[in-house]
Amino acid sequence: MSTVAILSKYLNESREIAEQTAFKLGYPLVTMTDLVKAAAKEGNVSESELSKVLTDITLYHHLFRKRKMKLVSLLELALCNFMVEKEMVFCGYLGFPIFQEISHVLQVLVLGHPEEDGGKTGRQGAEKNLLSDDKVLKWFKKIYNVDMENPNLYDLSINLWHMDESEGTDIIINTLKQKRFAPMTYSRKVMKDIQLALRVKTKLIEKMPDVEVKSHDATVYVYSGAFKRNRKKAADTKQLIMWMNGVDYVEILNDLKSFQSV
Repeated sequence: MSTVAILSKYLNESREIAEQTAFKLGYPLVTMTDLVKAAAKEGNVSESELSKVLTDITLYHHLFRKRKMKLVSLLELALCNFMVEKEMVFCGYLGFPIFQEISHVLQVLVLGHPEEDGGKTGRQGAEKNLLSDDKVLKWFKKIYNVDMENPNLYDLSINLWHMDESEGTDIIINTLKQKRFAPMTYSRKVMKDIQLALRVKTKLIEKMPDVEVKSHDATVYVYSGAFKRNRKKAADTKQLIMWMNGVDYVEILNDLKSFQSV
């Protein structure tokens, strides 16, 4: 189940490319709005609260940071759930770490449009209540600590200064035909592992905002600095996770380097 992930600060232009790509491939199109709806249902939270967190560029400097990071995790989990279910085309500015881990995801960056700074604003069907232009870059930097427009992070860059949306679509489809983007047993396994890790993370992040989670073959590895200070919290966390579906074993780590080496 291949995935095309189209990321850009030019929300309208990238949406148009995503729509054309999905239509030609016969894939469903998943947008940020779709993630909001799915995450609201999965996490029993309001769509308005989830939409708001996607426009908040003060995420790391606000009194309610813990709550906001949980909402971001719910949105990432919703994205991963879509990816596990079927092939798709995604268009938005979320999920960068997920895409980086899965080999059958074609990561596409859409760059500038010659019409005006910000591109063709106001196109019918554009996402509502979301950020636009440079604020998208700021949000992305706050969450993932990388420059969204660094072409080295992507498999393919579509520069709309030199081509139109239709040409960009054809390039994406031709690139997707390469064998390296075909789903394989290992890449599907990685995707399932990420899904489980995100399920666990959404349970923990509001109480432990520094929590990091990995999963391999139903074993879950959890890191937080809180475990070093509070052994009971470590024991309680392990007990909580062990009851979750799909978990066979939990390893609690209070050293970040040990976690990163897993």
